[in-house]
Amino acid sequence: MNSSSNMHPCGLPGSFFAVALALGLGLSACVTAPATAPATAPTAAPTPVAAAAAAASAASGPAASRPGMPPPAAVPPGQPQPFATVIKDARRIDGLFTLWQKDDRVWFELKPSDLDKPFFFGPKIAQGIGEIGLFGGSMFWGPLGRPQMVEFRRLHNQVQLLARNTRFDAPAGTPEGRAVRAGYSPSLIGSSPVASLPHPDRKSILVEANPLLLTDLLGLALQLQRSYRQNYAFDRANSAITRVRGKPGEMIFEVQAHYASAGLAVPQPGQPPGLAPSQPRALPDPRSLFLGLHLAFAALPEQPMSPRRADPRLGHFTTNVASFADDLARSPQQRFVNRWRLDKKDPAAELSEPVKPITFWLDRTIPVKYRDAIAKGVTGWNPAFEKIGFKNAVLARVQPDDADFDTLDIGVASIRWMTNASPSFGAIGPSQVDPRSGEILDADIGFESLSSRAHRTWRSQVLTGPAAQDW
Repeated sequence: MNSSSNMHPCGLPGSFFAVALALGLGLSACVTAPATAPATAPTAAPTPVAAAAAAASAASGPAASRPGMPPPAAVPPGQPQPFATVIKDARRIDGLFTLWQKDDRVWFELKPSDLDKPFFFGPKIAQGIGEIGLFGGSMFWGPLGRPQMVEFRRLHNQVQLLARNTRFDAPAGTPEGRAVRAGYSPSLIGSSPVASLPHPDRKSILVEANPLLLTDLLGLALQLQRSYRQNYAFDRANSAITRVRGKPGEMIFEVQAHYASAGLAVPQPGQPPGLAPSQPRALPDPRSLFLGLHLAFAALPEQPMSPRRADPRLGHFTTNVASFADDLARSPQQRFVNRWRLDKKDPAAELSEPVKPITFWLDRTIPVKYRDAIAKGVTGWNPAFEKIGFKNAVLARVQPDDADFDTLDIGVASIRWMTNASPSFGAIGPSQVDPRSGEILDADIGFESLSSRAHRTWRSQVLTGPAAQDW
């Protein structure tokens, strides 16, 4: 059984689904979970589809005045508009932030306390192309975009979305902390102008989300270029924020991102096969493709979990940090085990249910005939947790067909069924973790359907006798 680099070599139960779950869910049972193509320039091709239209002008209309207050003076062109003017006729969406949506435009309402504050950003691929790692329903770990700790920073009349540099650390407010801050740079994810004057009461400002999110945010154009040696580019004109949802402590943006190339290069005589241009095989027209992005912002745990040092003798996935708090340490490198947070409801009991069990949702994409077997594979790990004092530590739930939540949301651990263009893996179990502690915030296990077919064929054609029955 093939497995991805994110798989964990825990013990294998007796059925295929239990094997896949041992590789994917086994990360959870151990209370752990995880943490290409050559960069040759693409073969010359005609100019790619240009990315798009200029942003729409700011909303206009009379600003609301409070009783007893004179009407506001006219705002000079190019300056932020009154808060009420910008959101006139917009729909309010509450969650981690307050968002405002009008037609195809969305605004963040950022309070002063939201600036320079860490949040978790978790990108996922909701709709893929079945190739080159762009699989629908999967966490994204590309060359550029990846889970990040982010913050909003105001710079004059511009708000920047920054990825904090969490690879290097020292206590804030100390000389070592100041040295680390001076030594390592964050990265700019995107920026957007301040769209409004402060709200008269809340003092919050509006920042349009479209310039931040309707870009090649995850560097997918680069991945397409390197994989196919074609000049794919992000097409802003045919991309859009299709849905916005708010949950307690989370905001989710569903984005339809279009990538295109005006022409396709062909292999040249004598060109090595590994360097020759190719084309996506699973598209109606290889010049155009859509990728559905699930972009979520979530609050980090208010109190970081106490980290646990990794033991090199064990095969845990780890979160690695270079800590400069102690310059007498042999190495600044620290490795913490990625693990779920489990706390007993009754700390004094020898065997107690957890305050928050590890709940895996069986996504509605899983064929009905497999759900019972998969659920048994999930809960089959409970005896292992009982040995460390937890009863019913792992639960399995089936997502209803009419559910109003997505198993790609942060904090909704899931198992889903994936149909790729060719067999790529048996099962994968990636996770997203709090970079401060290694606490697993989310995990999405995927079963690859074509690999399941391949195993059935292998069993029927190669294995015979008792060995075949064991599979």
